[in-house]
Amino acid sequence: MQAHPCPKCNQPMDEGAISVSDQIGYLSKKQTGMLRTVTQIRQARACLNCGYVEMYIDPKELKQRIS
Repeated sequence: MQAHPCPKCNQPMDEGAISVSDQIGYLSKKQTGMLRTVTQIRQARACLNCGYVEMYIDPKELKQRIS
């Protein structure tokens, strides 16, 4: 697994995922209508030094939702 340094403090980041009981994800403001679908957050990283968090979604999935 490739190590990813924190973009804020350049220290090691821990790889993981978002964990909740209900679905949490990204909702684009470009989606219109009453039925908007959340794009699931597939991967996350947290800095072990400063607490900075990155979250990643599947860009193909998001593009389908806003097209």
